[in-house]
Amino acid sequence: MESFTNISAILSGKSITVPNYQRAYSWDTDSSNKSPKQVNTFLSDLQDYVNSHSSTPYYFGHFLFEEKGENKYAIIDGQQRLTTTVIFLSALYKRLKQIRNIEKVDDFDDDLYILYCNTIKQRSQYRFSTVAYDNQMFRDYVIDQTIHNRNEIDTVSKERIANAFDFFATN
Repeated sequence: MESFTNISAILSGKSITVPNYQRAYSWDTDSSNKSPKQVNTFLSDLQDYVNSHSSTPYYFGHFLFEEKGENKYAIIDGQQRLTTTVIFLSALYKRLKQIRNIEKVDDFDDDLYILYCNTIKQRSQYRFSTVAYDNQMFRDYVIDQTIHNRNEIDTVSKERIANAFDFFATN
């Protein structure tokens, strides 16, 4: 999908951080259909776009970054959408590993591996970090998927991150 190539171009070779003065992750999921929440709407919009067979790239919205150093940026506007996109992509890669019955990301074919390295993580270089107080859980639960329980969830934003990842991983 061309849109994910554009997201890859934004993240590739860069380190993007949500500054601590920005709002922590606040998007909710909702299992009922009476009032869809932001994460549900994000996925629904992607599904509608795919089903439309549109030839134009999907529009994720605008992002505003502040340069913090060579290839280091703070996201000033769009942090909820970008965080959700990274959570979605992490869940997508998890699902692809399951479908292809492979153990680790290194076993992806070359194109998919490069896309993963550009959008999520290359060796120990994470492409995206959320606010500092949620970031270790974000890395462990969403990116590295080394923890599968919710014992370390002690903030509402961590709960929302885990809920979004689980929602994408199962839908």
